[in-house]
Amino acid sequence: MGSRILCVVVFLLTAVTSPAQELQWSTGMDYFFDNMEYKRSPYADARTLQGIWLNAMGGVAWDSAHTLVAGVNLLKMPGMHHAVDKAEVTLYYHYENDKVQFRAGAFPRREVLSNYSDFFFRDSVNQFMPLMQGIFWQLGSEDNFFNAWMDWTGYSTAEARESFFLGFSGKASKGLFFADFQSTLFHLAGNYPNDGRYGVSEVIQGIASAGLEYSSANHFRVMGSAGLFAGIERDRKAEETSRPIGFTARLDAEYMGFGTENIFYAGDPRMRLFGTYGSQLYSGTPFLQGGHYLQSKWYVRLIETERAALRLNSNLHLSEGELYFQQTLALSLAIGTLERQNSRRREYPWMRIFQ
Repeated sequence: MGSRILCVVVFLLTAVTSPAQELQWSTGMDYFFDNMEYKRSPYADARTLQGIWLNAMGGVAWDSAHTLVAGVNLLKMPGMHHAVDKAEVTLYYHYENDKVQFRAGAFPRREVLSNYSDFFFRDSVNQFMPLMQGIFWQLGSEDNFFNAWMDWTGYSTAEARESFFLGFSGKASKGLFFADFQSTLFHLAGNYPNDGRYGVSEVIQGIASAGLEYSSANHFRVMGSAGLFAGIERDRKAEETSRPIGFTARLDAEYMGFGTENIFYAGDPRMRLFGTYGSQLYSGTPFLQGGHYLQSKWYVRLIETERAALRLNSNLHLSEGELYFQQTLALSLAIGTLERQNSRRREYPWMRIFQ
């Protein structure tokens, strides 16, 4: 079904292309391996996830700022007895100039929300739900920006509930100093026609922080910040509301392809409704159900070119006095003329094993 849609869209794009327009294309794959050793945790399940996404896209660009993109994304999960385990359609309009970026349709989340931490979107959300379906608008770029977005995640039917995200984030920098924030509202409503089985639940949360960031030409980068993580969690039908608040801190560093990303939370336990709604209501890391949590990622960039990126992680999770381990491997490949996410090439000694 997805391949048929892609063929039809590409045919239409070809038919309307004029000399002032440019046809673009991209094909690639994303592979992920995620081994979570969380057996003793009361909050997170121990399991191993693995998947292969095939991404094929075509587009037409005009007037240097406009692009219409269509494609198909096919997921194969090793060990499953299906040729294709999930199919998604990429279809969006993209406008971008030096000051403004706008997207509408179904487009990759990682290309627009890379500034959001795992407190909002855990790894498996990006692994199995890589597309946003809605709109994204941003003013500014790089170190000074503000954006607003909507992601429609559930359409109400007789058996399915309506759900969507609204979000705002931004960053302001001057020299070494910066201040930033990330926020989301997730709305989980009822079915249609509403038969009274479901009420309305909402999760509103935001992080505001300030810190220092430094990078040099010799591949060294360090960033540290601290701030507040506040939220509202509400189940209207059960008349339950909680307002968790806590302290959060980040410390990231990288040199010559070796790096670490650390984020800490201390405060009120969050996700109070997880036992009732689970992942249907919450998209962040489930370790936030505890009052203290440290996530420490240690990684090495094995490949980093314009068309390929391979990263190996060994992650530590310290939750309520217990230490848990996670190992991940992420590979992303893309060839073609459509804009790629990674625009820089890095060369480190160990990369020669792939040459």
